[in-house]
Amino acid sequence: MTLQPVEGLPPRRVRPGRRFVPKLVPPRRRNDTVRRDRLHGLLEDALECDVTLITAPAGYGKSTLAVDWCEDAQIPLAWLSLDRQDTDPLALIGNIVGAIRRIYPDALADAEERLEAGAQPTGAAAVIAEVAASVAAEIDELFVLVLDDLHVLDESPEAMRVIDALVRAIPMNMRLLLLSRTWPSLGSLARLTAQRRVASLTVRDLVFSADEAGAFLDASSVEDPDLRNRLVHRADGWAAALAIMADQASRDDGVPVSPEVDFIFGQFIDQEVLDRLNPRQHELLTACSVLPTFDREFAQALSRNPQAAAVLRELEQNNRFLSRLAESEAEGEWYRVHALIREHLLTRMEREEPGRLQELRRQAAAICARRGLLSTAMDLSIAAGDWGEVVRELYDSREELYQRGEWQTLAGWIDRLPEEVLTQEAALALTRARLAAKFGQRQDCLARLDRVEAQPLDSEERVRVDLYRGVAFRDLGRIGDAIDAYRRARQAALEALPEDHPVLAEIDLEEGVTIARAGQFEAAQVRFETAALSFDRLKDYHRAAECRDCLGTTLYMRGQLAPAMVEYTQAQRSWRQLADPQAQITTMNNMANVQHMLGELDTARDTFDTVIQRASQIGSHRHEAWGKEGLATVERDLGRLDNAITLYTVAIHEAQEIDDPGLIMEATYGLAMCYRERGEHTRARALLDHGLRSAQQVEALFEETRFRTGIGATLISEGQADQAYPILEEAIRGAEESGAVRERTIATFLLAGAALATKKRPVANDSLKVVKELTEQLGYDQFLLVEARQLPDLLEYATARQGIGDYYRTVQQRVRGTDAEEPRVAADLPSAFRIRAEAFGGARVEVDGRLIEDIEWRSERSKEMFFYLLDRGRPMRKEEIALELWPDAGPKQLNSAFHTTLYRLRKAIHPQVVVQSGGGYRVNPEFDVSYDAAEFEEAARSSEDAEPGSAEWAEGLSRVASLYRGPFASSFDSAWAEQARRRYEDMYLSSVLALASSALHRGDAAEAIRMAESVIATDPLNEDAAYRLMEAHVQRGNLQLATRAYRRLYDAMRSELGSEPSPRVKALYQRVLSGDALDDTL
Repeated sequence: MTLQPVEGLPPRRVRPGRRFVPKLVPPRRRNDTVRRDRLHGLLEDALECDVTLITAPAGYGKSTLAVDWCEDAQIPLAWLSLDRQDTDPLALIGNIVGAIRRIYPDALADAEERLEAGAQPTGAAAVIAEVAASVAAEIDELFVLVLDDLHVLDESPEAMRVIDALVRAIPMNMRLLLLSRTWPSLGSLARLTAQRRVASLTVRDLVFSADEAGAFLDASSVEDPDLRNRLVHRADGWAAALAIMADQASRDDGVPVSPEVDFIFGQFIDQEVLDRLNPRQHELLTACSVLPTFDREFAQALSRNPQAAAVLRELEQNNRFLSRLAESEAEGEWYRVHALIREHLLTRMEREEPGRLQELRRQAAAICARRGLLSTAMDLSIAAGDWGEVVRELYDSREELYQRGEWQTLAGWIDRLPEEVLTQEAALALTRARLAAKFGQRQDCLARLDRVEAQPLDSEERVRVDLYRGVAFRDLGRIGDAIDAYRRARQAALEALPEDHPVLAEIDLEEGVTIARAGQFEAAQVRFETAALSFDRLKDYHRAAECRDCLGTTLYMRGQLAPAMVEYTQAQRSWRQLADPQAQITTMNNMANVQHMLGELDTARDTFDTVIQRASQIGSHRHEAWGKEGLATVERDLGRLDNAITLYTVAIHEAQEIDDPGLIMEATYGLAMCYRERGEHTRARALLDHGLRSAQQVEALFEETRFRTGIGATLISEGQADQAYPILEEAIRGAEESGAVRERTIATFLLAGAALATKKRPVANDSLKVVKELTEQLGYDQFLLVEARQLPDLLEYATARQGIGDYYRTVQQRVRGTDAEEPRVAADLPSAFRIRAEAFGGARVEVDGRLIEDIEWRSERSKEMFFYLLDRGRPMRKEEIALELWPDAGPKQLNSAFHTTLYRLRKAIHPQVVVQSGGGYRVNPEFDVSYDAAEFEEAARSSEDAEPGSAEWAEGLSRVASLYRGPFASSFDSAWAEQARRRYEDMYLSSVLALASSALHRGDAAEAIRMAESVIATDPLNEDAAYRLMEAHVQRGNLQLATRAYRRLYDAMRSELGSEPSPRVKALYQRVLSGDALDDTL
């Protein structure tokens, strides 16, 4: 019989919750937590790494360590405790976003909104990469994201790919801390480990040392030395075991566990933990063990105790194995029982009270469902075997889950239904078959549909059986069977369903994809246009965008580039709104094809490069391979055959790995044509013959046309034009049937070549005229150049024909321009990354000539840190840097400030501009950095090493004077900067005074005056400068100005110091007044 929803319960609509608050809350740090300084030090060092792994079995304190260290380091902490819900890629991403938004509520709002709108699970890696980019753009400080219980995802490759993509795209301002019982299967870890960007702690690090165990027992008030030794020995470094034993020992006033009893952990928990609870406490823990986390409402309902809140407080205060997760009013009071205790309670209840366990699960599931916690409700109902409730929940939520792209979650729940239940629920079985098709499991999809068809079905279900069967047939290459299935589905829908039923739009879309693959582009265009309008009306924007992209490709294949670009642009806009980066890459690749056909080769090449780069970032090998095929085609058009052959070959290998027949045929055709152009006709013909057979097997008319065209072109190149002639005629007929104007144009041009070679000049003339007319109809002819390059005699002949000669002369000129183009280097190196730092006259930094604005530094301290490291010129320990920049801050504030400032520095300049080296931090020596203060020092040293008065000496001093444009880093107020400021000013003043003296010595009074005045402008109390100035004025015979120079010094010293100039300066002044100083100039 068919299971029906339970009667008597109020109807409700459950929205799958993206964020279950307790998952996003780190465990509270207990007051008796032992501070593990050695591990804190390891984690502190690990902040320089993008990813830190802590792997150990349950009970070794992974979570406790993470919470304690983050709190001690004063670094913002985003927390996510993973569970079964997170095996679904999009649910996982939603929870990661929720964890980050919990501590940064103003960030990632757009990302969360797009996730709620739905996305394709196949693009989950791209979505998490976009989230990572948003984190970098929207969060302006360093923080740690902790993913606890990562081992939960071990059996979900899709979810692990999301984590892997996050690791690959991890932003500079985020550190990923992964806590797991197992070493995670993440492909990126090997590369990052080789780059020293991964740190790890294992069980060997986490076991309690003797000192740590002793500190723990001190905090637990276990004082007896013999008991302490016994407990430490028996726990053997296992924190959870030591906690249990210390807890019971402290309650028993130091009475040890009987040494005769073997240390069997389960028995120990029963005898020494659970049996010591009072009945209310025991009942509450037992009842709530069915839930991973719970609050007061769950505790009251499941334990049937209205005083559950008081019991929870008792347990929290007196037992180490119940912890509160949150304490804010908004989040409520959520609790978690230690995993070991919870597992033990469930096991014992399953063994001793299976009926009660099932009833508790049903009750908890009902509460979860009422509160909108769908994932937990489903898990509980499935565990309870409450299949009626499971079925009802699936019917309530399946379409929303599907539209949101949470396919793995939906499939997983359906798969957990017993076979006898699923056979009674045809709609759910159909949904599972539909998901199999989406997962690329074509044979499984067909097998499921066969089983469904044996069940009683309503009209829509019968339609969907044929619809999904058509999708599976198409993906298997059985185009004819697929089209027959769609037609049966359409006929049944029109007979039994309303005209505006959504399934008709789905049939239009899937049939359009199939007949387009068969080369029937005109009919496919009609299907896509109809489907797009229907999906727009139904507000199914994702599938509407899919239709627009397919419509654009169909128009492209028909040669209608402008309309195609309109559809692609509309699809791209929708993909961005729907947050589907993988679909964005697909459409971007399609747009690059249009750019290529329009002759915008540089733009197309750049777009294909971007496709390849983005696809690689998100781990989409399919899109990366398509991008390489497109780039190869551009390279072929440019005559760079070696590059093109390499790219085509790589694309074919990658297409074979991902089983993409369409890409294999596209790249095979391009590779064959490259060999044909290089004169390797045997290789070209082998590839073309194989491609034609493959196209015929899957009834792909368009691909058949292309391969026939290629075979004809190769035969002409081999001098067998007579054999090419009928093959090209057949290719033209195929192009006309499929509506592929571009391919018809190419085949007709080649037919003209074959006709000319076989002396059929009238046919050649007519064909050349048709080619001109077709290119005018299309509005572009870039695709023709590569063929025209191979048939120079035909092109020369065409330029002399009346009525068409002008057109072909233009083509000829363009072909010659392409041939003359320089070969492109396969892998151009980027220009050098140059940094210019200037401290004198105000600190400023330029990167490749662009000034880094203050807003980019985010704080003056980040700029100051860069200049401090430059000034020191050697590795500096974190403590040294922190004490210089934050001398008054406490240890906790120092740690957070240091790492946030370092992140901002790196973000402003480059992620690797500061590196760890020699036990400290320094500016990366591999970077091209020029620094005016370093140049200043070098110039000063060179003058010191030179002979005084020599040209080298004067050049060094002049360089010092020119570099000093003002005080060193005047905006920095730290002690190190003030010391440097004084030192550089003294060096500058002494250098300029030396230059002034040299000028006086050689009789250049004007230069001496300029130098002395520049010193006085910096230091008005400088007596040496005033003396040189007076001497210079005297040398020029201007005693009045010499007197003024003295009076200015005198007034400044009286005003600032309350003193007078030195006797030496006074003596010169007296000589100036008497005129005796003039004698010195004779």
